[in-house]
Amino acid sequence: MDKPEDGNSKKNAEQNESNSRQLSIEGPSTSNSAERTSRLLQPLLNQPKQPTNLQGLLKYAIDVAQLENIEDKSQIYPLDEEKKTFLSNALSSLTANVIEELQEDIQTLSGIVNLKADADSSMYENALKRIGYHVDNIDVANDFHKIGGFSLFQLCLNSSHSNIRWRIADIIAKLAQNNPYCQEKILETGLFPILLSMVDTDPSEHSKIKALYAVSCIVRENPTSLKYMEINDGYSVLLRALQSSTEKLQIKSAFLLSNLCSKENSSDIKHTLVKMGFIEQAIGLLSRDNLQLEIREQLLRMLCSMVSDNFLPALEELRRPQLRSKFIFDMLLSDFENNQNERFEDNRDEKEMCIRLLEKISSEFDTNQER
Repeated sequence: MDKPEDGNSKKNAEQNESNSRQLSIEGPSTSNSAERTSRLLQPLLNQPKQPTNLQGLLKYAIDVAQLENIEDKSQIYPLDEEKKTFLSNALSSLTANVIEELQEDIQTLSGIVNLKADADSSMYENALKRIGYHVDNIDVANDFHKIGGFSLFQLCLNSSHSNIRWRIADIIAKLAQNNPYCQEKILETGLFPILLSMVDTDPSEHSKIKALYAVSCIVRENPTSLKYMEINDGYSVLLRALQSSTEKLQIKSAFLLSNLCSKENSSDIKHTLVKMGFIEQAIGLLSRDNLQLEIREQLLRMLCSMVSDNFLPALEELRRPQLRSKFIFDMLLSDFENNQNERFEDNRDEKEMCIRLLEKISSEFDTNQER
C-alpha cells in the first residue's frame, strides 16, 4: 500500500533538476542505401528533442521510430548490430551519469554534519531530492549502497532540520521497498531502532509519518526483520501510532498490522497483538463515527487476518462481552446496507469482512481451533 507519495508534476520538476546532461553519444548511420543515409544526415523538420535521461531516451526512440514509419511504411528493418551498439552505449552512458550524480550528491551531503539549526538547508534538500528520484530503480538502489550512500543515513536522521530528516526517511523507504538486498543492508546499519524512535518522538509530524513508512517498507515481505520488531518493541510503537491523532500514522500502522497478520506462519505475531490489546483498540476505533475510511478498512482486514484459521486467542478476545464486537459489526453492516451516507459508498469488501467477522464470533467453538 505504501506508494510513492509525490505527484507527477513534482517528480518532473525533480527530474529536470537532476538530469541536465545531454547525451554525448552520436546516433548510428545506416548503410541500407545511399538515399536513406543521406536522409538520416539531414536535419528533420520535426526532429525529437535530444534526451537527457532514461525516460527521455525511451520517448526519443519511440518518436524516431514513428518518424521513420511515416517515411517508410512499406519497409520494416531489423535492429542491426550498429543500432544495438548505439542503444547499449546510450543506456550505459545514462547509467554512468546517474552514478556520477549520486556520488556528487553523497559528497555534498557528507558536509551536513556542519549544518547549523538556523542555516539554509536547501542545497542538502536538493541533493536528497535527486537521490530520491534515482533510487526508485532497484538496480540504482543497490548501486547506491555499493558506492557508500548508506553512510549518509545517520548523519541526516540526526539533523536538526526536519526537512532533512523526513527526506532521508523517505529515501530509506524507497530503497527498502520490495528490495531484499537493501532491506538487509539497512538493518545492518543499526538504524531500525532510530526509525522506531522517530515514529514515537520526532517533533515533526511529517518526519514521524515518513519514519513509519520506512519501517513498513523494511518489515513487509522480509520475515527476518520481524526479530528487529520484537527486540526493539516495535509493536508498542505501532500501537501508539494507531492511538495517535494523526490519521496518516493510524493508516500506516493499521496497514502494516493487517499485512503482517495475513502472512503464513503469523501465529506468533497474532499472539503478541492479542496480548497487547490490539483487538480491543481496533474495536474501539471502529466504534467511532468519524473514523477515516482507509483506517476502518485496514482495521477490518487486520481483524479478519487475526481470526483466520480459527485462531482461538483472537476469537476469544473478540467474543468478550465487554468489547461489544457483535454490536459494532452489526452497526457497521447496517450502515453499509442502508448506504444512507456517501461515506459508505464502494464498501463491498468491508461489508463482506463484517459478515465474516460476525459469522466467526457467532459460531460455536470448534475443538480444532488453533491455540
